[in-house]
Amino acid sequence: MGMTYQTFDLLKKTRKEFGELGDVLTLGRLGNQINKKKLKLLGLENNIAFSKEYSDAILIDYFGANLVHSIDNSNFEGANIIFDMNEELEDVTKQYDTIIDIGTSEHVFNINQNLKNISRLCKKGGRIIHFLPANNQCGHGFWQFSPELFFSLYDESNGYQSTRLHLIDGNNDNSYWQINKKPKNERLELNSFTPLYIFVVTTKKLENVIQKAQQSDYEYAWNKKSDNIQFDTNKKSSSSIIWKKIKDKMKFFFRNNYLSNKIFTKHENKKLFLKNFYIKNKNLKKLTYDIK
Repeated sequence: MGMTYQTFDLLKKTRKEFGELGDVLTLGRLGNQINKKKLKLLGLENNIAFSKEYSDAILIDYFGANLVHSIDNSNFEGANIIFDMNEELEDVTKQYDTIIDIGTSEHVFNINQNLKNISRLCKKGGRIIHFLPANNQCGHGFWQFSPELFFSLYDESNGYQSTRLHLIDGNNDNSYWQINKKPKNERLELNSFTPLYIFVVTTKKLENVIQKAQQSDYEYAWNKKSDNIQFDTNKKSSSSIIWKKIKDKMKFFFRNNYLSNKIFTKHENKKLFLKNFYIKNKNLKKLTYDIK
């Protein structure tokens, strides 16, 4: 993957909040995928940096990169460092101010080791940036990524800070969504009809960070169990309990009735899908790209 219309705008906002990129390492060579129509909207159709196959010059000219190196398993695109990110990175001769992972980590089988290597290559106080598939990209790579992974991994308790997550609809050039962290006893489940991507920015606060993550709703349940606290602390009224029993009996009837089974099942599946449809999620805040 490479620099797109969406990632260009998000990197501009990242620079505004966190400052210039400094010494940059990209996972794989970062291609330039901003089409001519978008370049014209940006007023950059005649800019030499945007006429090149790779985005090194864009990162230097527009985002304050001092230098741009790349790491890859092969030299087929001219990477500076040839290394398999599936393997443990033992000797780190140089660390970088910014690590950019746009469309690479989903192709690395040993994802845990890959994320450890990324952190080792990042300086203390440096930034890690990901732009990765989140939904509806089955077959594109090995993995699709959940917000839960990055909220848990890039937590302050692990040695990171200022973690920001955004959700990008691959078919929407106007809007994207800020992802807000949910309470630990809830899951953030996001369905969509279109390809979704996750954009992550975090700062490595400590040199020796902790690379561990647990799914927060399970952690909550384990802690509640060990503390002998009832999991459901919200007591329901007797009327709501009775109404739930009635609804459950009605569902059982329609689900097991020959005439209504297909229609009811289709209705229930659609209801469940729309319940977690990302646009309606209360934990997402709609934002707009600065470039139209």
